[in-house]
Amino acid sequence: MDILIVKLGALGDVINTLPAVINLKEQTGAKIHWLIEPLSYPLIKNHAFVDNVIVFDKHHWHGSLGDVVQKVRKQKFDIAIDLQRIVKSGLLCLAAKAERRLGFDKARCKEMSWIFPFERIPAADPKAHMVHQYLEFVNHLGLSAGDIRWEIPLTGKHPYDLPEDYIVLNIGATKPANRWTPQGFASLVNVLHDKHKKVCVLTGSGEDLKMAQAIGQRIKVPVFDLVGKTTLPELIEILAEAEAVVSCDTGPMHLAVALGRNVIALFGPADPKRTGPFKGEVVQKTLPCSPCNKRHCEKPVCMTTITAKDVLERIEHLWSV
Repeated sequence: MDILIVKLGALGDVINTLPAVINLKEQTGAKIHWLIEPLSYPLIKNHAFVDNVIVFDKHHWHGSLGDVVQKVRKQKFDIAIDLQRIVKSGLLCLAAKAERRLGFDKARCKEMSWIFPFERIPAADPKAHMVHQYLEFVNHLGLSAGDIRWEIPLTGKHPYDLPEDYIVLNIGATKPANRWTPQGFASLVNVLHDKHKKVCVLTGSGEDLKMAQAIGQRIKVPVFDLVGKTTLPELIEILAEAEAVVSCDTGPMHLAVALGRNVIALFGPADPKRTGPFKGEVVQKTLPCSPCNKRHCEKPVCMTTITAKDVLERIEHLWSV
């Protein structure tokens, strides 16, 4: 049996898909093919439960599209599953030579992608955690969703000489409204060092360099600033060795969960029941405007009112249990 997974998107989405893919592989013995974009490719290219990876580069779609279509037409799939639920993923799933094509129910589709003639899974709670929503496809195929595992491959190596028992502060977020404040992160770095003798490691992408600089200007203690310096494989190894990970709502938060770390997630505009850490602590203020799911906000009080004390209390709670 050959199963095509169409999940192109962000790192967190791909990570939340892995438990369903692992269940499909283990319970059917199928050869798993995954159509994905370059950003998350390093995560699954050596994954033990993925047999073949097809890369679609949307930024160079004119050169990539023909190659992708040729590959999904050349291979015959027993099942193709559109887990992205947008027009782009629907078209790619439709292009695949497959006996069955599965997709979400109409209410959970985006961009009118429900118009594609796919076999639709039954309607269910759209606010359920995405890990569970992806596992619905396992159930739809007459299988039983077993243990929830991610099986992220590790090498145990990265090029940075970090101290023992460090805490990672992942300072970035794709959506601007999801970001915490430089003062919040800096205060947390200072208090963790002064009160608990813990050294923090800052991580983030190149887009977070200004934030890292603003944090650095407010820090009075040693810190390892790796913002914009790590590849995804290096970030995986760094997170895997962390004592705890503090992160806003972004892909590395889900990655830390998948690696079994203690996670403290800072939430504002989004609903943590749906896209929050599958396991971990959530810091979120109760406000009449939250969750709003906005990408941008002129006054993101849901994030700016989170204090270093709020986060420290959650970290100390983890240490006490």
